[in-house]
Amino acid sequence: MKHKIAILGVFILCVSLFLTGGKPKLISEDEAKKAGLAFINHVFDVNLTEATVEYGTHAAASYVDGEYLETGEEQPVYFYVVKLVEDEYAAPLYLALVNAETGVVYYAEQSYSHVPKMNKAQLEIWTKAYGKGEVDAFDYLRVDIDCKDFAREWIPQKFDLKAQILGIIDCGMMADTDGAHNCFFVVIRDGTIYYVDMAWPQMTILSVGILNETRPYMGVLL
Repeated sequence: MKHKIAILGVFILCVSLFLTGGKPKLISEDEAKKAGLAFINHVFDVNLTEATVEYGTHAAASYVDGEYLETGEEQPVYFYVVKLVEDEYAAPLYLALVNAETGVVYYAEQSYSHVPKMNKAQLEIWTKAYGKGEVDAFDYLRVDIDCKDFAREWIPQKFDLKAQILGIIDCGMMADTDGAHNCFFVVIRDGTIYYVDMAWPQMTILSVGILNETRPYMGVLL
């Protein structure tokens, strides 16, 4: 009798997966909107109350030894995009990505237009680092040190870390005539990995992501 019940249970599960296409239960758009706005407000110190919500999927991939592989066993990534735009043609002023299965927000960004103009002290720092505008002469080390020092304080404060920072890994840096921005990974001892992109010398966070909160997908880190 128990054997028949077990077979019946498996049959019902298979029928359910067939009817739903194997898609797991997802959170609602309202739940995604609430989570996305809360994360944006917390990270960027704003007070947004409205945003649009869009649903999307990515084909998942396995990330093995530094390469993306498709084994055929990966489950798609289901997500919601929560964003605030000025009009249909403008880039988002704020944007967040929400894991549609767990409800966890794993990425947020704000428009570069929110980076304040340099004050007098910052302009002096920038002028000294920029020099004559020669790539080889630019003081990248100053940008690197300032941004990482900022992140060492900002990450624990914003995310209430229960473990210490293990290390920081460079991801890239760009400089132009009006400032620079630096991006890197912050690795926590509990295995969590944060992605940070920030403007220098204004020390403004442009985007932050949590790599461990969604499955990997082809060609995209977050």
